[in-house]
Amino acid sequence: MSDKNPSLVRFSTGPLTNPTLGQPKRPLSGNACFRSVAMFEGYEGNVHGGVWESTSGTFQADTTGYIEFGHIVEGSCRVVDLDGTVNALGAGDSFVMPEGYHGRWEVDSFVKKIYFITKTA
Repeated sequence: MSDKNPSLVRFSTGPLTNPTLGQPKRPLSGNACFRSVAMFEGYEGNVHGGVWESTSGTFQADTTGYIEFGHIVEGSCRVVDLDGTVNALGAGDSFVMPEGYHGRWEVDSFVKKIYFITKTA
């Protein structure tokens, strides 16, 4: 048994400090800009989590190779399944995108989420 007792990792949902900036890899419309801060990594990079936010835009979701848990902490969006099912998400809503999920994000103004990703491949 290990003598090491890891510390609790807290995720701050306030203003992001020193965020990584990005844009969708698969944009559909608009000019969405992402900001994210990684807050946890473990199991040799196979699991990680943090806070991510996006400005308005529509972009594809593709979780090939990983599973994502998300919890919306601010703003709102829609995640639309390939069959057209619209999943409206707002502050307080949680979701899981199973491995291989394909759909699209629709952000009208702004959305911020806490995420936790586990690689499957």
